[in-house]
Amino acid sequence: MKLYQFPVSHYSAKVHITLLEKGLKFEAPELSWAYLKSPEFLAINPMGKVPFLQDGDFGIGESEVIVEYLEERYPQPAMLPAGMEARARCRWLSRFHDMYLGPQLSTLYFALSDGRAAQPGFQVEVDRLHQLIAILEGQIAPAPFFLGQQFTLADASYAVSYLYIGKLSSAHGKPVATSAMPRLAAWFDAVKSRPSVAPVLAATEAALAQ
Repeated sequence: MKLYQFPVSHYSAKVHITLLEKGLKFEAPELSWAYLKSPEFLAINPMGKVPFLQDGDFGIGESEVIVEYLEERYPQPAMLPAGMEARARCRWLSRFHDMYLGPQLSTLYFALSDGRAAQPGFQVEVDRLHQLIAILEGQIAPAPFFLGQQFTLADASYAVSYLYIGKLSSAHGKPVATSAMPRLAAWFDAVKSRPSVAPVLAATEAALAQ
């Protein structure tokens, strides 16, 4: 099994954490941005994007699809809760990350280098991050994990993004205070040392430092 990914990618992190939670053996080769457009990579993944998982002869992209595939093919330990409503809530939280919070963090991340951050009116994008955090804060269980006692796909979605919330909101001059997201902050305290999460966070911090 091979995971094509970048340590700075919050989408890759969800897959990486899921693989570690399930105790699966895999390789995660170091990639360059140029490799994504190489004939070698495009031959297995025509979209030229990460994350991408190669499991034997089968390859699949898109983080949400990958983790659902892993859950079906390697069901233990389970990363989806047992109840129908809880499973729907788990999927909703994961998609909230991928469709709303994740893209907003990416907007703020790339704006630091492409000039958009200095343009008039860009502050609305920072305000939008605060709005999304407020929505998320109202959707998660008090503790320890997003849905209560079980660590799920929802939790795997947010670990690296939590780092970006702090770093990017501060970089754009409007930090998200812990007091504005007490449940999310308590959740991060509970998961940051988890064996599946700690190495992914460390790899992200190291990549950002470069």
